[in-house]
Amino acid sequence: MTALSARGIATRGEPSGWYAGVPVLRRLPVEWQPNPRVFLTMLPVLIFYGLTKVAPAEVAIGGGFAAVTVVFAFTRETPLLRLIAIYGYLVTAGSALAGILLTSEKAYLAAGPIGDALILPLYAWTLWRGWPLIGAIGREISPSMVGNLPVNAPIFVRVTLVWAGYEAVKALVLTWMLLNLSIGEYLVYGRLFGWPTTAALVFICGTFILREARRHRADGEAGPDYPSASSSPAAAAS
Repeated sequence: MTALSARGIATRGEPSGWYAGVPVLRRLPVEWQPNPRVFLTMLPVLIFYGLTKVAPAEVAIGGGFAAVTVVFAFTRETPLLRLIAIYGYLVTAGSALAGILLTSEKAYLAAGPIGDALILPLYAWTLWRGWPLIGAIGREISPSMVGNLPVNAPIFVRVTLVWAGYEAVKALVLTWMLLNLSIGEYLVYGRLFGWPTTAALVFICGTFILREARRHRADGEAGPDYPSASSSPAAAAS
């Protein structure tokens, strides 16, 4: 298939590859089709939860950490996302080590709220440097959706602030759950809280970002207050 014909399919919003077999995803505009590797992030939790039912804590922790390693190996696609993957890998590794040394499943599961709390300084630093984290991530994950927006567009600043607040609240809620609920309850209720709220926030923020990207594309110019869409976090940080 030629590049021209491929662009024609994308323009009509018809998914290709693995999307072709998923009816729900076929209905999504091409801009909203998720990166299939995103679904790999669910693998460690599913493996860990399954192993807790049939094996000792050390085996469950080791299996969950092995799954994290696999996810890490298959999601290193772009420079910024690779750095975030390394960050998550290190947090999980520290929690896994603490869990094994203390023979505590909760010490391993603490990687969730700890990771949410430790990423807050990164949000603040990227805002200070002038390339808000959500803008940098969004332009790498979905260039077809927001690639025409400058990395420091005002919409990215606002959405980054919203996500930083959400991460802070989620860290507090998950910490309370981890301290007061059993392992099974935490795995269930933590995901019932985290996954739907995260998905809803992604949809809401994505809607506003997509609207701004379409408006910006219609204007046909970057605007006087921030650099063109070719700007990158690497350039901003230098």
